[in-house]
Amino acid sequence: MVKKHLLSNLLILVFLFSGLSFAEKKPLNHSVYDNWKSIGQRLISFDGNWIAYEVNPQRGDGWLFLYNLQTGQLDSVPRGSGPVFSPGSEYLAFRVKPEFEKVRQAKLDNKSSDEMPKDSLGIWNLKEDSKILIERIKTFAVAQEETPWLVYLQEPHPTGNNENENENNNKQDLMVIFNPMSGESFEFQVVTEFHLSKNGKLAAFIQQEENNSDTIRVRTFDTERRSLTTVFEADGDAKNITTGEQGSQAAFLFSEDDENPKIYSLFYWKKGNDGAELIAAPQTEGMPEGWSASEHSRPSFSENGDRLFFGTAPKPQPEPEDTLLEEEKYKVDIWHYRDPKIQPQQLVEADREKRRTYTAVFNINRGNITQLADKDMPDITTRQYGNGLLEMGYSNLPYLIQNSFESGEYRDVFLVNVETGEREMVLEKHRGSVHLSTLGDARLSPGGKYLLYFLQDDLNWYTLPVDTKEPVNITASIPYAMHNKLHDAPSDPGPYGVGGWIEDDSYVLVYDHYDVWKVDPLGKKDPVNLTNGYGRKNNIRFRVTDLDPDRDFFGPREHIMLSAFNLKTKQNGFYTARAHRSEFPRRLVMEDARFFRPLKAKEEDVLVWQKSTFTMFPDLWVSDVNFRNQKKISHANPQQQDYLWGEVKLVEWVSFNNDTLQGLLYTPENFDPEKKYPMIVYFYERVSDGKHIHFAPSPSRSTINRSYCVSNGYVVFAPDIPYTIGYPGQSAYNSIVSGTKAIVNQFDFIDRENIGLQGQSWAGYQIAYLITQTNMFKAAMAGAPVSNMVSAYGGIRWSTGLSRIYQYEETQSRIGGTLWEKPFRYIENSPVFFADKVNTPLLMMHNDDDGAVPWYQGIEYYMALRRLGKPVWMLNYNDEAHNLTRRPNMMDLSIRMYQFFDHYLKGKPAPRWMKEGIPAVKKGKIDGYELVE
Repeated sequence: MVKKHLLSNLLILVFLFSGLSFAEKKPLNHSVYDNWKSIGQRLISFDGNWIAYEVNPQRGDGWLFLYNLQTGQLDSVPRGSGPVFSPGSEYLAFRVKPEFEKVRQAKLDNKSSDEMPKDSLGIWNLKEDSKILIERIKTFAVAQEETPWLVYLQEPHPTGNNENENENNNKQDLMVIFNPMSGESFEFQVVTEFHLSKNGKLAAFIQQEENNSDTIRVRTFDTERRSLTTVFEADGDAKNITTGEQGSQAAFLFSEDDENPKIYSLFYWKKGNDGAELIAAPQTEGMPEGWSASEHSRPSFSENGDRLFFGTAPKPQPEPEDTLLEEEKYKVDIWHYRDPKIQPQQLVEADREKRRTYTAVFNINRGNITQLADKDMPDITTRQYGNGLLEMGYSNLPYLIQNSFESGEYRDVFLVNVETGEREMVLEKHRGSVHLSTLGDARLSPGGKYLLYFLQDDLNWYTLPVDTKEPVNITASIPYAMHNKLHDAPSDPGPYGVGGWIEDDSYVLVYDHYDVWKVDPLGKKDPVNLTNGYGRKNNIRFRVTDLDPDRDFFGPREHIMLSAFNLKTKQNGFYTARAHRSEFPRRLVMEDARFFRPLKAKEEDVLVWQKSTFTMFPDLWVSDVNFRNQKKISHANPQQQDYLWGEVKLVEWVSFNNDTLQGLLYTPENFDPEKKYPMIVYFYERVSDGKHIHFAPSPSRSTINRSYCVSNGYVVFAPDIPYTIGYPGQSAYNSIVSGTKAIVNQFDFIDRENIGLQGQSWAGYQIAYLITQTNMFKAAMAGAPVSNMVSAYGGIRWSTGLSRIYQYEETQSRIGGTLWEKPFRYIENSPVFFADKVNTPLLMMHNDDDGAVPWYQGIEYYMALRRLGKPVWMLNYNDEAHNLTRRPNMMDLSIRMYQFFDHYLKGKPAPRWMKEGIPAVKKGKIDGYELVE
């Protein structure tokens, strides 16, 4: 009886304390942001025994953690960053940043650059569990394979007489070649730059005395023999030094001092030679007439060391003597209708164009130069680590005007013989995907036997065997589309993509919407569904996950890891398939979570990875390659347990177009179904696939923070939006309004009288449109909205200098025609023409340095609504871009945006800035945050 009574009391106490713990949870507020942390760089040692990772607050000092997988011990270094393991896993090198407050104080004290606190180099000996710290580090490099050598460059101490043995007390930079395992070190003064070979066997560097600045020395240090060689010495300037991967070669650029502007020549050195030899000067055979080696390109060796690639360009010319006063000069940009690129784009790209280089190669064994790229074909790849006979060249020059008005890019594609420089156009006016580098771009197979490309004409993958040059449609017999079936813009859809190649170019892996196909590049064998239709049967999208980024192909019988995403439930995980047979893939892990790309140890079957849910921060986990023996090793934000959070559920409804759509509904943690909750509707395009994204509390760059909202008693609804070409505004209405009505009818806890809208950029436009069509939303906040498609059509994206025309004719704005072809489509999709219909209070943010949506679009809407006497506010953060970049501005936006919603959706008093505004004469003196009854 006593035991039963004690047990009863214990249960009551547990209940009371758990209730107390729950009651003690508090809503998130703006003060929590600075200390909320993220995981930065993460890496695993070659032997799989150690994991290093950064944990950084949003403001302040971070930590570098080191986890021992054998013992489970976790150690840390304050302010550590940029970790690098030695190839033998003997040590960890990293930077140690100066204390945040010391840097801040030094800035307040107007310290000079030399007097500012500097980074240090930390070296953690993993064998002996000992650390050393080397102060005032500029840069360092660690060998990537074979040897434990590292090299660092150390700044002098500003006083030049510091007694710390780990500081450089000279007046110029000190380079140290150091073996942390043996303790050997070799010091060299007045070093301006260095390069360490991949295997750590050779360090090449340039020395230049400050007091005798005309004389430079180029030297190499052999770390195996501990021998120093001066390979070049002269009066002039040397730069861009590099080494070959085997540690037996070096190259650099040199210019004689009396040349102005400097004309550089390329020098080459090989181990065993007495000195470096001149291999590329303006007069050297093989160099284009009037050209020289360019200082704007660093030379690079092919992996096998047989070639040296370098950049060339027309010799720089002296600037004419300026004899005019500034007030005597005219300044004009001439916009010519036949300019290949419009003037704003030319101005944005001017510095890059002045530094443009064209790839050439020095064939080391034959001793000759071959110019590969030139002004007719300016771009060339160097794949296959520079070892291949053929490379791909590109030129978009004939199509620059057309490309400025269309999505994607037209280009001529060439095969270029690296030995002779001969080129052959193999694809004329090929139109790649918008995402050229990842999806639809033409590319050579790893072995160089085939050119692979996606043809927009019939939406199939093709190969072009380099020997026959006869194109082969390799996916015509696959019964499913190779292109994105959800593409809903007035342009050609891109392909689902390529997963890689099987050894010896024997097969290529391509995707349909769900599955992975193994395809014969000659088209002779039938394509094989490597995942055996399992993805299509189960609504799972499979994509290849290559755990070895240093290789170019998979083995013919290899187990290939696949990422898996259930398009219906939003589960995520990994499976494995075998390269040599079609069968259902084997599940490794599949959860209601978001999995990040795993990292694998180079020498062991150990993985480190992250996973998240809306409530679970993406901490680090370790496991074997089959995701067995999982263990969480980081706890970045333990303070989250002290705050109210929420949960997310997947919802469905039928739109006004009779489409079944999905969306996300976020509800507060302390949810009470008997209460009524205000709701904010947030959207962009399709967002439901992001169900398991974790939103760490942070100040806003432009949008609401969903975690902050639910923590503070809001429900958030995020609907998917499919589009009908020509009707972007109405498409948004059909999805968002139908979804909002469906959710309100389905869930009684949503306060239908207090619903708001929030979004940025494209979503900002949709909000500006929606409030001209409906009064169901009590308040709206739109960031950087287009309000007038007529004027925006002829506008400029100032960050790139590109015309905005293509956006309306072919991409996101989805009108599908020119202004003169479809004038009424532009007008009926433009909110400003219907401003008189707006009855919803609107807060806008549009910044005066917005490089994506010209800020006069916000001004037009503001002025129209002001003219009509509608409640409208516009926040213009001076010199800010499309999304905020300065933290004080982010904090300010967060405060004002939530004050706006709290007033209209929760009935709280309005802040003074909403009631009265802030006069320009008081700008920066008052913030107007205080609430006014």
